[in-house]
Amino acid sequence: MKYLKYKIIALFVMSGLLFNSCSDWLEMEPINETYGDVFWTSESAAQQTLAGGYALLRTALLTGNRFLTWGELNGTTVRYKTATNQMKFGTTSFPNSSMGEMQWGPFYKIIAQCNLVLEETAKLDESLFDDGLEGKEKILGEAYFLRAFTYFYMVKVWGDVPLVLDAVTEVNDVLTDDGYIVNVPQNPELEVLEQCIADLKIAEGYLDYGVFGNVEWAVQGNKGSVQALMAHVYLWMDKPAESEVAAGNMIDQGGYSLVDYTDSLAVVNMFIGRSTEGVFELNIDYEDSESYSNNGMAQRTAYYPYIDIPGYNEAGSTLNIIKSSVEPLYDTTDVRIKRFFGFWETERPITLKYASVVYEDEANKTIATTHGVCNTLLFRLSGIMLLRAEALAKLGQYGEARTLLNTIRTRAGAPDFDGADTDLQHEIYLERTRELISEGHAYFDRIRNDEWDDISWMGADRKEQRGYYWPVASTYIIDNPLLVQNPFWATINY
Repeated sequence: MKYLKYKIIALFVMSGLLFNSCSDWLEMEPINETYGDVFWTSESAAQQTLAGGYALLRTALLTGNRFLTWGELNGTTVRYKTATNQMKFGTTSFPNSSMGEMQWGPFYKIIAQCNLVLEETAKLDESLFDDGLEGKEKILGEAYFLRAFTYFYMVKVWGDVPLVLDAVTEVNDVLTDDGYIVNVPQNPELEVLEQCIADLKIAEGYLDYGVFGNVEWAVQGNKGSVQALMAHVYLWMDKPAESEVAAGNMIDQGGYSLVDYTDSLAVVNMFIGRSTEGVFELNIDYEDSESYSNNGMAQRTAYYPYIDIPGYNEAGSTLNIIKSSVEPLYDTTDVRIKRFFGFWETERPITLKYASVVYEDEANKTIATTHGVCNTLLFRLSGIMLLRAEALAKLGQYGEARTLLNTIRTRAGAPDFDGADTDLQHEIYLERTRELISEGHAYFDRIRNDEWDDISWMGADRKEQRGYYWPVASTYIIDNPLLVQNPFWATINY
């Protein structure tokens, strides 16, 4: 069984190396064979396995642009051009349980990778690390952060999920090659979130804040990204006081600063990635073979002239902004209208947050040789400032909450919010929608703030049965009889 265990390591690490971020971060030889006594003998082994975990996160969230389906498409901001399977969450008319958005297997591959890093790196003597104990703890801290991020994301999608904290020792006991969890029941949502906080507290002690301009900035976990995630998890747990402290630590000590929205190029570069505002991002780099062609976010959201192929017009793009819902959100003076959207005056605006591309051949451009280069911004400073404002409003500290809200509005050229304190929490929710549109937060913000008045299909009965979460794929329940369906979906034939 020891051989099987390390065969899994090899599979995961090799899949990670296909999408390895930041060649300057890890310039290492590829791994061809991975056996325990040979592989786990150096710092580079731990680093490569950790890099595979980051790559697997990228695959889990960006394959089919699923981060947008989970985090945005079930609201009122973004939609596919035509009705598709991914839009049927509200109608409950899923065609089958094989939809990629219903699969949690890719997330458990990340969990398995993190568990291996934590178990095996802990055994290594600190003398094997260039920076001694500090270098060892940095790798462990990033693995704890990545595991916590993955479990928190799963909770936001499915609610109760199986909690696996030990490295895989026998393939058929816990994890199949397809990422299925077997013989492990779901843990209550709160229990999973408490484990996330436990992991993050360890990570916070192990990691330092990042240094802007460093190759690791925003694309690897550091103390700032740990505190940002902690702020999110605490607020999901309805612990605004703890959330506010974590967010405040990140904002005050992390070395981040807001990008100037009057500078159009600065905004473009923010979405390309690693700006002063970036806290945690999925790296997209054409030179490192990490970019997408044909079906990436650039190709799904933008077309000519933003993609400089005259024949590539609206018909080639599949995602657009819901104009009737989004337009009323913005004041006419709000510069984000120009910075975030293209074709605003039409009935089908598009987001420009993913519109930066490079071409393999400038003289012979085709969509198949056009590559998006914008990072996926999972956390950025403005979002955490608004999250802190939300926590403050929930604590009744309205003056501080209002100051943070108006800081974001002033940056955007919008007037200060001067409404009543009783309306402040809702206004912060709306401001997060304005600021983070198309970044995969809007639907999760709805769940956290119980904001359903404009969603016709979320009635009281469905909400009571936690019908805002996705169903567990029936194939998982067949393979693992210890699993149970989410309450609402247990009543639906999908």
